[in-house]
Amino acid sequence: MIERLSAPYNPHPFFSPADSAAKVWRYMDFTKFVSLLDTSALFFSRADQLSDAWEGAHTTENLRRRPVIWGADNKDEAVVMDSLSQFHRSLRLHTFMSCWHLNDVESAAMWKLYVSHNEGIAIQTTFERLVGSFQGDESDLFQVYVGKVDYLDYEHEEFIEGNTFIPFLHKRLSFQHEHELRAIIQPIPPSGGPLTESDPYADGLLVEVDLRMLIECIYVAPTSAVWFKTLVGNITKKYDLRASIQHSDLAQDPLY
Repeated sequence: MIERLSAPYNPHPFFSPADSAAKVWRYMDFTKFVSLLDTSALFFSRADQLSDAWEGAHTTENLRRRPVIWGADNKDEAVVMDSLSQFHRSLRLHTFMSCWHLNDVESAAMWKLYVSHNEGIAIQTTFERLVGSFQGDESDLFQVYVGKVDYLDYEHEEFIEGNTFIPFLHKRLSFQHEHELRAIIQPIPPSGGPLTESDPYADGLLVEVDLRMLIECIYVAPTSAVWFKTLVGNITKKYDLRASIQHSDLAQDPLY
C-alpha cells in the first residue's frame, strides 16, 4: 500500500542542511520521471526496502557502549539490549526516505549506478528549491526533514544515541562516493502503540511537491539519442512544466 500525503519541510537540529544554492541531483529512469510528473509527488522508499541492508543499523562501538549509555544493570541488561535492538529493527518499517546526490556537477558514477540504459534522466535542483517544493503546512500530521548523510567507520566510530533519525543519517564509508542528501519522514503508527516488524506504516509514501519549484533543469543520459531528448521535452510540455532540458555532455568526443 502506497500512502499519499502532504507534509511541510522543517529544519531539525540533528539534520545538517546544505548551502541554499548547493546543487542537488536525482538520477532515475524514464518511467520514474513520468511517474513524478503524473503524480506531482516524490516517492519516499521505506528504509528496509533500500539496497543497503545496513539502513538504520548501529556501529560496533554503539553496541559496545549501549549498556553504559542506557544504564542497564547486569540483571536486566540482556532484556533491555534486546528490546532496543528490536525497536531499531522495527523503526526501519516506519522510516521513509527520498535520497539525492550533492554535487556541483554531473556525476558519471551516478549515471552508471542509477541509470542502467540510455533512457535515463537526472533532475537538477538546489537545496533551497528542494525543501521549498514540499506542499504542506503546520496543520499536516507529518513533517519532512532534510539533511546530509555522514559516513563513518562502523567498526571503530559511533554516533549519538537517543534520536530515531540519527541511524538513518549515517552510512558506512564504502558509500562515501554517493555524497547523499536525504529527505526523511517518520510517521507515527496509527494505533499509537509500539513499533513492530510485522506492522509497517506503508510500503512507500508519495509526498506532494511543487514541480516548478523542485525542478530547475532536466538532463538526459549521456548516451541517449536525440529523439529521447525530444520526447522528454514533449512530455514536460504536456504537464505544463517549463524546465530547461539539456543533453549530458559527459559522452562528448574528447579533444586532443
